[in-house]
This record gives sequence, structure tokens and C-alpha cells, in this order.
Amino acid sequence: MILSRDEHLHGSPAQARVHLRDLRDEDLIVHVQNGQRKAYDELVARYKGRLFSFILRMVKDPTLAEELAQETLIRVYIHAEKYREIARFSTWVFTIATNLVRNKMRQRSRRPRLISLNPAPLDDEMPVDPPDPKSDPTETIEREELSRIMAEATSRIPEKYRIPFLLREVEQLSYEEIQQVTGLKLGTVRSRINRARNRFRQLVKPLLRDETLLAELEMIEARVAQQKDSPS
Repeated sequence: MILSRDEHLHGSPAQARVHLRDLRDEDLIVHVQNGQRKAYDELVARYKGRLFSFILRMVKDPTLAEELAQETLIRVYIHAEKYREIARFSTWVFTIATNLVRNKMRQRSRRPRLISLNPAPLDDEMPVDPPDPKSDPTETIEREELSRIMAEATSRIPEKYRIPFLLREVEQLSYEEIQQVTGLKLGTVRSRINRARNRFRQLVKPLLRDETLLAELEMIEARVAQQKDSPS
């Protein structure tokens, strides 16, 4: 029996999948550099959701966010040979994504804004996900409302503050890694994140009329404060 390259290295396909899941991102990209497609598939599985969420918060367009996330992952594959472990793999990936988002937003700013003449879809035409029978409806509604409010507040933060803010608070990159992604000085990174945090609080609190949601936000702020005080 002739074994494939991956099977020579890792045994059966099932064993290969288990082995790949145990590897660091930095080890997987080395396997990609050596021509192993399954290692790339594992990286895609790890990052496609994170990239989509990060980009969506920037462009506020699900279709465009999906396109840019896919383009980021394609560039990871095409330019895999350029990666060197002088930085975490996640830092390299989010650098690619951030540059793509910036380029797209520059293109948008140059275009005249058009008003759509297409009628908005009726409520009964909108797809609705079936509710999870095991979830508490009240808790689900509260969390969805909190997510909506936080997304709305984040979208109002100016882009130059929003990018480092999301990289820190959502993607949990260190200040030094954000410096590498954005090309900013370390002091500027810290300053912009602090400004974004203050702006976020100013925007989100007036939107919270529910005491439960306000309490949940305060818990989030407490966690952020702990992260802020700990070394990056």
C-alpha cells in the first residue's frame, strides 16, 4: 500500500487530525511551508471564526467580512513561506487582516455614497434561527441585547482607536503584538486603547436601561481592569 505524505508523517488520517489539533499555530505553519494541506486546513478551522468576528466589527458588513476573512486565509497559504517565528502566528495573521481592512476602508472613503432604492425585506422574509430548547429565553434575550449594544458602541469608536482596542480586548493580543500589527509606537498603542476604552464606556452606558445588563457590563469592565493592571 502506498501512503500519502501526511500518512507517512502522522499515520492514518484520523491520527493525523488528532496530532494536528495538538500542535501550536507556529508548528502548523511550518508544516504548511512543507506542503502539508491538512495543517493549513487546521489553521483555517482555528482562525476563520475569529477573523470573521474581528473584521465584521470593523466593516459592519457580513458579506464583506466573509470575503476579507477568506482573503486573509488565502494570503496565509500563498505567503506561508514568508512567516518566521519572530512573532506569534496570530500576530502575523491579524497584521494581514488589518491591512486588508484598512485598504478596503480607504477604497470606500473614495467612493460616493449611494442610497439604495431596493425595498427592505419584510420581517417574515428574514431568516430566523430556531431557539435552543435547552436555553433560558430570558437569559438568551439579555445576552443578545448586550451583544447588540456592545457592537453598536464599538462601531462608533473611530477606526484608529477601534483597531488596537479590538486586538487587545477581543483578540487578547499583547501591547507589543499590537505594536507589530499596527506599526504604531508602543506608547501610541497604549494611549489609543485607553482612549477607546473611555469612549466605549461613554457610548455603552447610556444604552443600558436594564439593571441586569448594566451589572454584566460592570463585570466585564472589572475583568478588563484586571487585564490592564497585569503585565502585557
